[in-house]
Amino acid sequence: MDLGVAESAVKKADAGDLDGAEADLVNYYSPEKVKWHLMTMRAVRAFSTRMRLAEKGLEDYEAERYHACVPVVLALMDGLVNDLHQQRKGFFAKDVDLEAWDSIAAHSKGLGKLTKVLREGRYKTTTDLITIPYRNGILHGRDIGYDNRMVAAKTWATLFAVQDWAIRVEQGLLEAQPEDPSPSWHEVLKNIRENEEDKIRLQQWEPRQIQPSRDVPASGAPDTYPKGTPERKLTEYLDYWKKRNFGFMARCIAPIFGPPSKIAPARVREEFEYKKLISFELKEIRDEAAAITVINTKIQFEVDGQPTETQFVFRLVNSDENGQPATRGKPGSEWGLVFWAIS
Repeated sequence: MDLGVAESAVKKADAGDLDGAEADLVNYYSPEKVKWHLMTMRAVRAFSTRMRLAEKGLEDYEAERYHACVPVVLALMDGLVNDLHQQRKGFFAKDVDLEAWDSIAAHSKGLGKLTKVLREGRYKTTTDLITIPYRNGILHGRDIGYDNRMVAAKTWATLFAVQDWAIRVEQGLLEAQPEDPSPSWHEVLKNIRENEEDKIRLQQWEPRQIQPSRDVPASGAPDTYPKGTPERKLTEYLDYWKKRNFGFMARCIAPIFGPPSKIAPARVREEFEYKKLISFELKEIRDEAAAITVINTKIQFEVDGQPTETQFVFRLVNSDENGQPATRGKPGSEWGLVFWAIS
C-alpha cells in the first residue's frame, strides 16, 4: 500500500475519525490498484495456479459484482496459505501461525490478529450490510449483506497482505537470519558516495518528451532503439518472443516482479508457447517516475493459429544490481518488465 495513504489513515484514526480512515484505505483499492497488486502476486509461485480465478475476480470487482468476487478471493487466500503453511492450515484456521521475521504484514500483531477477526463465528442469518469480510458468515450464507465495495476492497487488501508472508515462506525466510558482518570503512564510504549520487540523479531527473514514430521507431529491431532505455528492453523482449526464445524473454523481466530465476523460463514458456507474435507497434511512451516507464503497445499475434490483436500496457522498472528500483542512468542498473504476461 502507498505509504502516504497509510500515514493519512493512521492520523485520521488517531484523531478519532475512524470512518474517514477506513474510507481512505478502501478508496485506495481502485480496480487499477488491485490490478497492479495482482501483478506483483506473480512473485508468489504458489499463487500462479490461482491467477486465472483471481483475474476473473478482478473483472467482477471492476464491474461492481462484489457478490461474485468476494467469495473467490476469500477462497484463493485460504488455499494459498494452506499450500504454504508447514502444518497445512488455511488462512482462517484456528491458531494458524502467520508470523515472519522482519515483516510488517506478518508481524505478531498483523496477519495473526486479522485472521481472528475475519474468522469470527456468525451464527445468525442477517441481511444487514456488513463492512468486514467475515469468512464464515459469507461462505456459509449467513451474512447476506456482504456484497459492497468496502467488503470487497478489504478482501483484496487481506490477500495482498498475505503476499509478504508467502514470499518469505517460499524463500525460507520465516526465521531471523544471521546478521551480516559489519561493513568495512571502504564499504561505508562507497555507500555514502552512491547515495549522494542517487540523490543528484533523482533531482536532475525529468520525464522525457518522447513519441513513437517521431523520436524512436514505432516498430523495429532492438538495436534501432537507444541502449539503456525501457523501449530498447521492451523491443528485446518482443524480439525474443518472435524468435521463441523463452529463456531470454525471462531475462527481460524485472527480478522482483517475475517468477524465481530457476523456473522463469518455464513460466514464460507456459504463457507464450501457443502465442506467436506477428507484429507490434509502440503507441505511447510515458515516463511515470524516475524508475518507471509505461509503454502502450499494439500487438498482433496468433493463439493456436487464430489471429488476434490487443492494446497492451507494458510497465517497466529500472532496477539496481540488488533488484531494487533505481533512478534511470544509475551505473549497473537495468530495465525490466513488470507486466510481462499477455492476456
